[in-house]
Amino acid sequence: MKLSIASVALLQCMSLSHSFVHPLNQVYAANIGNNQPHNNNRIVSTHLFSSNEPKSTLKNFSEADQNRVYIEGLLQNLQAKLDRWIVTGSNGIKDQAFNIMTQIKRESMDEELFKQALRMGERASLPVQEYKTKMNISSGESNATKRKSEAEERKEWEKQRNEKSVKTASKFPGNVVGSMPSGRSALSNRVAANGKPDLFMPDVGKNRNPDDIENFAQSKKGLEDALAENIGGKGSTSSDTEAQEPIIDKDTMTLAEEKSSEIVAKAGAGSAFEGGSLGIGGLDDVLAQIKRRIWVPLAAPPSLLKELGINPVRGLLLYGLPGCGKTLLARSLGKILSPARPITVVSGPEIMDKFVGSSEANLRAIFDNPPEIYDSFRIGTKDNGKALEKVALHVIVLDEFDAMARTRGGGSGGSSSQGDAGQARDSVVNQLLAKMDGVDPLVVPTLVIGMTNRRTLIEPALLRPGRFEVQIEVPKPKTVAQRVSILNVHMKSMFEAGRLFVKDAPLDTAARRRLDQKSDISDIPNYDELLDSLAVKCDSFSGAMLAGVARAAASRALERAVCDFAGHFDQKTDTVEEGYSIADCLVTKEDFEHAIEDVLESSKEGDGGEEDKDAEEITDSSDDEDESDTANDDKDS
Repeated sequence: MKLSIASVALLQCMSLSHSFVHPLNQVYAANIGNNQPHNNNRIVSTHLFSSNEPKSTLKNFSEADQNRVYIEGLLQNLQAKLDRWIVTGSNGIKDQAFNIMTQIKRESMDEELFKQALRMGERASLPVQEYKTKMNISSGESNATKRKSEAEERKEWEKQRNEKSVKTASKFPGNVVGSMPSGRSALSNRVAANGKPDLFMPDVGKNRNPDDIENFAQSKKGLEDALAENIGGKGSTSSDTEAQEPIIDKDTMTLAEEKSSEIVAKAGAGSAFEGGSLGIGGLDDVLAQIKRRIWVPLAAPPSLLKELGINPVRGLLLYGLPGCGKTLLARSLGKILSPARPITVVSGPEIMDKFVGSSEANLRAIFDNPPEIYDSFRIGTKDNGKALEKVALHVIVLDEFDAMARTRGGGSGGSSSQGDAGQARDSVVNQLLAKMDGVDPLVVPTLVIGMTNRRTLIEPALLRPGRFEVQIEVPKPKTVAQRVSILNVHMKSMFEAGRLFVKDAPLDTAARRRLDQKSDISDIPNYDELLDSLAVKCDSFSGAMLAGVARAAASRALERAVCDFAGHFDQKTDTVEEGYSIADCLVTKEDFEHAIEDVLESSKEGDGGEEDKDAEEITDSSDDEDESDTANDDKDS
């Protein structure tokens, strides 16, 4: 009986603990309300009574406050369970969370705290809808209904505020826009009484004189016209948005044309067209034709050309066998014919593109975007070289010209016999025809130099006068003098440096020191004799092959010098024997003779093995003859 009485007393004390909360719990509740971080393990306890605590302090808290602190402690317990649910997803944890929510619903005096518990469960992906169905809890109004009710509350609030503002209108000056506070929101305040927007500036220009506005517009227009005149344009209006280039008058253009012809004349004067100056040998006849047909009209005064009724040519075609100096000649001529601006060197295959229309666009870009003139011709002029920019010659060098300018229509002349590549090439040819002699003039005067070793493949329309009017063959050197000229171009440097072992070697050079050491120099030729002998032996050689002879002879001399130096080098003492040095490298007559054999061997036609095949054929034919002779002898016997 005593035990049962004690149990009842204990239960009564526990029920009191749920109704009264220790004052320290308010500190935890304040932290939770301020969204301060807390430890899930630190649960607000609802049993913080101490035996020494006077119970008179409980009178300071109302029953609602005590209940709120108690429910917030349950919310913290719920948060701990939800954290475990997120990690584990256990059904047991879910049931425990539901039990805590049920306890909050049953014991909370504020319904908002229970709604907070439901929101916490939804954020933790807890099946709250399942709990609502189980507890017969309605889901409440929809979002649309809620927004509608909030809008109605907002309108009611604005209406009440407007009524209050009317009572206080006398306290503010009525003539100042916006001085009286309005109950309307910032957005609805921008709408006028007639329903049209005031563009944020309802009274701008209301009290302004219209004449002042017109005077202001006229002064602005006058200022723009004055600025345009100072820049150099004429009659630009306020509607012009793009900057106009300054207009160059006729006199300035005439002076620029005379200046351009003068620059070209100076560049080609004197020995500029001599092979020795250009580093080109054996092409004196070709250079003479180019000087007469191309350079002279460009160097003549423009007024004289107008009186004669002629214009400079627009195209030059250099054709001939490979290795005869076409590319070298075109590059050297570009520096003479276009001294004011850089030349444009393009290979024919570079223009072709796989995309439709891109090849034509690449070709147009070459003609329409010439390089700018050099700064030396621009600096110091009044117009910054604009006039000279428009009249200076632009030289375009097209290497492998047959790759982009072949005969249109394919081999049989019909478009059906060629594929897409042939049709694309035809479009490029059409674009080139239009640029060289079309309806629209070019941006600047242009000279096109084409190079090919297959002139028969070129479109005939390009070869007519007016386009590639000048066609010059660049032949192989035919005479001994031409070959001597080419060899001199490639051997002059080694002779002047004293690396050529000849009798007339320059003083204080390696060749001269070697000559002084020899007692008999009768078998050593001089420089001119060496050139003549090599020219005779190099009959039918092209210019590239003659240049290859000089390089092959120099490589033999280098091999001899390096090997002799390495053979007399002592690795133990890290020294070389006296009298051996790489600096003693000299090219001899024998080196050139062996070099001629090397070049002939490299330029031999065929895929190799032809000599063995010929020998086998000769052997087979001799065997057949022997067999036939034996058969005839047997027949006679």
